[in-house]
Amino acid sequence: MAIIHAPHALEGLGPSPKPIPLVAKPQPLTPLYHVQTIMGDRPDLIVSELAGLAFDAQQSIFRPVDIDTMFSQEPYKSVIGEDIFIVIDPAAGGPNSDYAFVSFTRLRGSVRIVGGEILSGCKDPAKQFDLVEDHIRRLRIQCAQWNKSRIVIYVERNLGHEAEHHKYALKHLPGVYFREDAKESRVGVLTTASVKMGMATGLNIMLREQRVCCLPEKEFVCKQPREFVIRLRDQMNVYALQFKDGTDVFCKQRMVLSGKIGGMKDDIIICLQLGIFFTDWDAQHGLKLFGEGGDLRSWQGETTGVLG
Repeated sequence: MAIIHAPHALEGLGPSPKPIPLVAKPQPLTPLYHVQTIMGDRPDLIVSELAGLAFDAQQSIFRPVDIDTMFSQEPYKSVIGEDIFIVIDPAAGGPNSDYAFVSFTRLRGSVRIVGGEILSGCKDPAKQFDLVEDHIRRLRIQCAQWNKSRIVIYVERNLGHEAEHHKYALKHLPGVYFREDAKESRVGVLTTASVKMGMATGLNIMLREQRVCCLPEKEFVCKQPREFVIRLRDQMNVYALQFKDGTDVFCKQRMVLSGKIGGMKDDIIICLQLGIFFTDWDAQHGLKLFGEGGDLRSWQGETTGVLG
């Protein structure tokens, strides 16, 4: 590399102590590198200025105080015949995914989590269907007001036909319906990047307004209620925005919402967000239900239990 010495600015001064290179040293072009170079002594500012967003990449999008309030505040009382919603993550994301679902009710804009289950390390559809059927049976036994309640099931359908399999395996249950997308003529809900942002925002708003609560452990419909609630709390505490680099130089950096950090999973919190988002959507736009022997029924938003 060719170098030159800077000329003397004034008479009597010695030569420049360091040579100035003619060719600048190549630097990585990533924004994070420049931020680290400028603010190397202020790691807190590096975190807050990351990608131009004022947030900590290691901090959950849900405030800890809101999470504590959600699990500590007293839930509202049950209503006779109120609708119960079950949202299922069918463990289609890979061999390390869990089969999980959350059940909740809605009343006057509030959400009350009443139960849920997790099935780890099992891809047997028969065991998954049996777990859902047993959960529905225990829901009706747990509370007298739920004996005649309509149960609406939302299944995430991103990869395969898991939602259709659930529909045909459980359609014989009385009072059980499956949410069907009228435009696509398919059962289930589709999760996209925009839906993920919307459902996270919706849950965040409801948490800040103290409109989400959870049944106490003794009333929670689950085979292992304590473990389920602890896992839900843990997943909420780590669910955050993450930045993922592209697979090659032509791919841009992506910003995603995920709770899969350090081997953790986000199956339960995804179910809760999906349920809140799509029940709000269906309450405003209406939806179609599949159930009661295969009949397709329309269901408008003003139905009891959706808007509350």
